[in-house]
Amino acid sequence: MKQILTILQYEFKHFSRNSFKVLALVLFIGAAVYGLQNGYTLLQKQQAEIAKIKEKNAESIAEVTSWFDAGKKGPDDKPWIDVTTPSRAIALSPATIFKEPSVLLTFSIGQAEQFGYYKSVSNFSSVFDADLAEELANPERLMGGTLDFSFAGLYLLPLLAVIFLFNVGGLEKDRDFERMIRVSQPSYSTWLLARFGFYFALLSITVLLLLLVYGFIVGAFQNSFTGFIQVFLIIELYILVWMGAFYLINLTGSGSAGQAIKMASLWLLFCVVIPGAVHQYMILKYPANYMTDYLDATREETYKVYDLPAAVLKEKVLSNYPVLANTKVAKDTIINARIMSSSISGITNDLMKSASAKVEKDNELKNRVVKSLSIVNPVSWFQNTINAICETDYYSYYRYRSDIQSLIDTKVEVLLEENWDQRTVTRERFMEYVSKFKGYQNN
Repeated sequence: MKQILTILQYEFKHFSRNSFKVLALVLFIGAAVYGLQNGYTLLQKQQAEIAKIKEKNAESIAEVTSWFDAGKKGPDDKPWIDVTTPSRAIALSPATIFKEPSVLLTFSIGQAEQFGYYKSVSNFSSVFDADLAEELANPERLMGGTLDFSFAGLYLLPLLAVIFLFNVGGLEKDRDFERMIRVSQPSYSTWLLARFGFYFALLSITVLLLLLVYGFIVGAFQNSFTGFIQVFLIIELYILVWMGAFYLINLTGSGSAGQAIKMASLWLLFCVVIPGAVHQYMILKYPANYMTDYLDATREETYKVYDLPAAVLKEKVLSNYPVLANTKVAKDTIINARIMSSSISGITNDLMKSASAKVEKDNELKNRVVKSLSIVNPVSWFQNTINAICETDYYSYYRYRSDIQSLIDTKVEVLLEENWDQRTVTRERFMEYVSKFKGYQNN
């Protein structure tokens, strides 16, 4: 143990006297802090926007209830608004669904900048509306200056390790000191391992301190302590994997130059070449469909519905929603064209769901291929795992889209049931709408 402590003390002196290694550490910390600040800024932006929308929704509810309290059907300057009718009352009932950001978003932005995090749902909404669709790809985001902590940890940290380790054991071989060390040390491999241990501890402590500082700022210990620990452990495992690979290179290396080339080549292979090759393979195997199924359904099938006669609309709505068979409108022999027109969303919603399901199925096929290639593309596996912990991965947004679709279904069903039963909306019934739609806000 005393000998190992001596080796660690020696390595600390060697590191502190090497201005190039110290500068590399400072630059890495700067890049990591920049990435953390980007994540923290995005978290604050999303939290502030969600709070603002909730406040506006509360004001909207208060305004509508004030009309009921005053015995009015709407604002004085807009006589065409009648909140006693289901269509108008439901339209004025806030139905906003949020993807509440995890505080761990600070550590890995993932897809948080690519997709919307709130959606004001109408009965004609869908899960692939323009305000929820992908905006920028990762390379474009990086060109725009967005860099998060996970990028620094997964791509820059191995380079930092290369700078720290390329001459550990190699310098002694360059100057023909290796034989002296083998004679003076009981085990050369243990001597080299102890020196690697110093840099493993240095990298681990650096990462931990960065995580602790921002974890304290965003309240990760109170809100997501388990996730915080998981992020740290995943990064620790990642560091350990790279250190193990570099240790084998240095143990069998012939000098600093050769070791540096092998380490850099290994980084290029796993951080650039393999991810790039997998991405290219995915493009060839699954060309971008640009959601053509969804667009076709939107532009063609939906437009056709508007041209259908009222009798056909009634038949289709009843086919999709047999629960309406006992309503007043269903039993009436005279077809109410106005109600049929307001019921179109009951048909188009099913068209949208069918098209969206095809898009999601295509995405899932791609995800399965990516998962199957994790063994040869480990860096992407680590990235996806961290994103999943921070709730910024594909599946987090898939669950969010599922919640949106559930709210759309609820809103369409309520609208149809209320309209087809020709109910008059009271203040109490309006608040029932509000309560039913608000139940999705915290999903």
